[in-house]
Amino acid sequence: MTEQIKQNDRMADQSQAVVEESHQLAEAAKELVERDAEARRELIAAQQELTSQLNEQQSAIYKGHDRLEQDRREIADQRHRDPIVAAVIQNFGLLVACLFPLFVSLFVIRQMQSQEPDHAAVAELLTLELTSEEPQLLPSPHLRPGKLTHDEKEAHHALLAGESTADVEPPF
Repeated sequence: MTEQIKQNDRMADQSQAVVEESHQLAEAAKELVERDAEARRELIAAQQELTSQLNEQQSAIYKGHDRLEQDRREIADQRHRDPIVAAVIQNFGLLVACLFPLFVSLFVIRQMQSQEPDHAAVAELLTLELTSEEPQLLPSPHLRPGKLTHDEKEAHHALLAGESTADVEPPF
């Protein structure tokens, strides 16, 4: 019986040791599960952060692409519009260049019809000078296309000499 009691005590001690080890094992397992859960939370947080950074980068890329596409469209519109504007400016300049002699001629004609003798004389002199093959006052005679008639030359010389040109008809 003593031996049975000793054996029961040993079994109780072993049982107690197994219970304590089980308890320690359960505590270790519980701690392992908590650490695993914490690691998973950290992993999920890191993954969410990476995903948000990736989304931000993609958003920046999309915005850059949109700006680039908008710039491309503006450049294409400008390439289409610039030749039109250049043609308008060129045609306007050509129109002004063509109308300028007309305005000068109208001014000269108006001055020739003026009642003041000085204005009429200057206008007639300018008309003769512009139509003369060999101008006396203006340079570049090779730019003048037509020749003066004999009457026009006489009127020009008479005007230069200070004589009256009332009896000579204007050359136009």
